[in-house]
Amino acid sequence: MKDLEVITDALRDEGKKWLAMSDSIAAVKTAAEQLHLEPSAFFIGDASVVLHAGSYRDFHTFMVRILNGAVTEFDQIGAALRRIADEYDRADEVISLDLDKIYRA
Repeated sequence: MKDLEVITDALRDEGKKWLAMSDSIAAVKTAAEQLHLEPSAFFIGDASVVLHAGSYRDFHTFMVRILNGAVTEFDQIGAALRRIADEYDRADEVISLDLDKIYRA
C-alpha cells in the first residue's frame, strides 16, 4: 500500500493566500461602503429620480453585503486550511509514536 503524504506547508501557504485576499476584499468593502450618490445624481431629463436612486441604493447595499460576506468567508477558508494542516501534523505525530512502540516491542 502506498503511503499518503500531505504537504502541510502547502496547506498553510494556501491558507495565507486566502487570509491576504480577505484583507484585500476588506479594503474594497470599506471603500464601497463610502460610495454614496445623492438622488440628484440620477436626474436624467424626465426619468424618475426616485426610481434610479432607489435602484442604486439597493445595488449598493447588495454589493456591500456580498463584499462583507467575502471577507468573512475568505478568512474562514484560510483558518480552516491552517487547522487542517495542524490536524494532519498532529495525526502524523500520533501515528509515528504508535508505530515506534509497536516496532520496538
